[in-house]
Amino acid sequence: MSGMFDIHFTPDFMEMAESSNPYYSEGYAYFNKPFGVRHWLRHGKYIGNNKNHERKLDKDVVVILVDPDMILLRPITDDFSNEAKHIFASKRKLKEFRVKHGSPFAQRYLYGSDWRLNVTMSDIAGNDSPALEVEEKEAADFYPAGPPYIATAKDMHNIVIKWTEFVTKVFEEFPYLMAEMHAYSIAAANLKLPHQLVDSMMISDVPANREGWKFIDKMPVAHRCDIASNIYEYSGKLPKTLHYCQDYAVGDWFFSKSSFPTNFFTCETPLLAVPPMDIALKFDYTKFLFPNQNYGKKEASTSRDIARYTFTLCSLISILNELGTFFKDNHCNGIEKTRRDESIDLWKLGHHVEQIFEPSKHDEMMSRKKKSELKQHFKFN
Repeated sequence: MSGMFDIHFTPDFMEMAESSNPYYSEGYAYFNKPFGVRHWLRHGKYIGNNKNHERKLDKDVVVILVDPDMILLRPITDDFSNEAKHIFASKRKLKEFRVKHGSPFAQRYLYGSDWRLNVTMSDIAGNDSPALEVEEKEAADFYPAGPPYIATAKDMHNIVIKWTEFVTKVFEEFPYLMAEMHAYSIAAANLKLPHQLVDSMMISDVPANREGWKFIDKMPVAHRCDIASNIYEYSGKLPKTLHYCQDYAVGDWFFSKSSFPTNFFTCETPLLAVPPMDIALKFDYTKFLFPNQNYGKKEASTSRDIARYTFTLCSLISILNELGTFFKDNHCNGIEKTRRDESIDLWKLGHHVEQIFEPSKHDEMMSRKKKSELKQHFKFN
């Protein structure tokens, strides 16, 4: 791994609270976000400084928090002063266009003021919390924040302390996927830290009328897949990240992270099949693997959405194949049966497949070695 990067390992925080929702009977994975960030802020290698053997947080550092299923399309910075490169979420903009103390930024998510409606706010934050004083318009304009979150370490630390305090309480009252995000909003409101919300830091939900799709829609449809397949050579405006938390389909081409083979980064697993560059013109329907009455059925789609699905499919497949090739170039030299053919069809694999090829002994040995190294070198506090 490049010396420019560092990995911080935290304990597993899934079981911080019990759930009345059977879906989360084995734990709520999203506790790991607030508690993991808190652990990193306290123990991270580079976030603090050690003077006189006393570790102190570097409060002026800018912290960017993204989800693991986000791919960077453009650099994320603390400067939003060039308004032509960004799509702001509300006409009620804050005065600041640069991240600094008291001025955090984030992607706008579409839960509006729901963060204060799904729980009893006084039970979560206390009767005297400033979060109770936030009016509905302000709640929707400045607090439905989600990743990427950008804040100074000072503000992020203060938010995380309240976030970890509130998130288990929110989950006990509202045991659903969005509990941790709602808890973040309550924490920010409790601290009187309204966020400048931006639409263009993410694309994710193809039918959405918001997010950063405005930049994608300007690309010529006939060349959409070609542009997406060479996205880092594209000079036009782009959203900051592709958040692939949805399923994406054009015709018989399909991508879902839940269908992705868990042993993709091995020597004997081939690369992903590549769609034709004119895929956006070949099909006028989608076909998803939803487990309901529409499972596998063709569904007509608008030309706009077909072009958007094309961008997500082609960019994801291209980037993942580039990563798979990088892995093979660095780990598979001299390994028999190393495969580089582009043949994995995720539609055929379906949701139920975890591994599609037997891992080689080399892969198994490397996996055991990595686990052993982690046990030896990382102790959790």
